Amino acid sequence: MKLRFILSAGVVLSLAACNTPTPEHSFDVAVLNANTFARFGGKEIYEMLQETPQSYDEKSKKMVQSSYVDHVKFRLMYAEKAYKDVQALSETEETKPMIEASRDLFGYTIDKEKNGYLSIAAMKDAHVADDSIKLAAVRFEQLYQNAFSEKYKKLMELGKVYADKHHIKVEFHKF
Repeated sequence: MKLRFILSAGVVLSLAACNTPTPEHSFDVAVLNANTFARFGGKEIYEMLQETPQSYDEKSKKMVQSSYVDHVKFRLMYAEKAYKDVQALSETEETKPMIEASRDLFGYTIDKEKNGYLSIAAMKDAHVADDSIKLAAVRFEQLYQNAFSEKYKKLMELGKVYADKHHIKVEFHKF
């Protein structure tokens, strides 16, 4: 009986150890996925609207021309998936600040892109004058860029400390 308990405890502990994310995994999900937003802001949405819009067609399994709104939705779909991955991360005392900063950045940025990027993309789809679109992009920048920059910078600073501590080789660039 005692032996069975010890073996059972060993199996449970082994399985728990296998489910503990590595420092590299926590870093990749919380910090590297934030690169999705490296070009956030009014300038980015305006530049995005100068390109031919594309989104993924599930039937043909390839990128196809789309509306600007669908193009932004396609981009948001990836960001939301990455956000779910961040939300699913297990926190430890060590990872908690980094994961919280990541959640804060993802939540803020996705919300602003859903509301701001989509409305500006809808303007482009409706053939609104370019000056009005430019003005909307500038306004978006004025309203949200500073808060975004602070959140992004905080996450990168926490990520750098975490990467250095765990000898994760990564190159950080100034934002």
